[in-house]
Parts: sequence; structure tokens; C-alpha cells
Amino acid sequence: MQTTQLHEDKFLKISWEEKERVIRIDWKEATSSMTDEEFKAALTLFAGHVEQKKARGILVDVSGFRHKPGPEVQPWRVKNISNRYAAAGVKRQAFLFPKGAQMPPMRSSPEEKFLTETFDDVQKAEAWLTAG
Repeated sequence: MQTTQLHEDKFLKISWEEKERVIRIDWKEATSSMTDEEFKAALTLFAGHVEQKKARGILVDVSGFRHKPGPEVQPWRVKNISNRYAAAGVKRQAFLFPKGAQMPPMRSSPEEKFLTETFDDVQKAEAWLTAG
């Protein structure tokens, strides 16, 4: 995929693939010092880019993600972020883990209107994102 960088800061990089309409977030190892409020702010920023681009697919590279979100973050994310993704037109979201990593089963919450899968191979993730 040919990507254009949209944003970069100490915690993440956001890039866009126009032809496939896939937006990507690459979390950085600096997330080890991230607070839940910084994580929520980063997701809010990312959701704005998803809406602006009207992305059909989201690729979330968590291979460098080190933050341990508190128990209230997941319900907050579903309520405040996932609905924005769905309204923007997202159909699929793929989480990319390091090759050979133990991948937790990640599926869409019942409230989410898009499919979610996990991968440890970027080509397979991209193929799945663009197949739907």
C-alpha cells in the first residue's frame, strides 16, 4: 500500500492509503509512559482523522504498544470512539501484532458496527481489510 503520513507524535504515527481507503495507526514504545487520559486523547485525535478521510478500514499496529489501559478505558472507547468509526464508514478493523506473538482474541463488541480481527502478518491484515 502507498501511504501518506497524516500525523506523528511521541506516542503514535497515523498514515493513510487513499486508493484502499485504509487508515493506519502505529503505536510507539513511548506508550509505556502514557496515561489513560493521553491514550483517550490519542484515540480521539485518531477518530477525527478516520472521520475526515471516511476510512473503510483501520489497521492498528500494536507491536510497539506498551500502555496498560485501566478497566474504564474499553467501555469509554466503545462508547466514544467506535461509534465515530462506524459513522465514518469503517467496515473492518485489524489489529497487527508482532510475528509469532500470542494474539488475544479480539472481536467487535456487540455495539460496534464493524468487524474486528487480529493478525501477525501485515499483508494478511491488509488483504482482509480491503476484501470487505
